[in-house]
Amino acid sequence: MDNVVWLRPPGKPCMVLSDDEWWRGTVVWEEARREDGLWWGTVTYEKEGQEIVEVRSQHDLRAR
Repeated sequence: MDNVVWLRPPGKPCMVLSDDEWWRGTVVWEEARREDGLWWGTVTYEKEGQEIVEVRSQHDLRAR
C-alpha cells in the first residue's frame, strides 16, 4: 500500500486570531468539547506567506 495518500477532512472556512490580527483559514473541529467546556479544532491558515497548522480553541476562531 505504498501508493496510499492520507487526506485530512476538508476544513470549514474561518478567521484565525494571531498576533492581534485576523487571518483567513480553515478549521477541522474535534468531535466533542474538551473537559474545559470549549470546542477545539485544528486550524490551517496563511500568515505572511507561511502556512501554519495549529490547534486552537473556539475563542481564537470566527466563522467566515
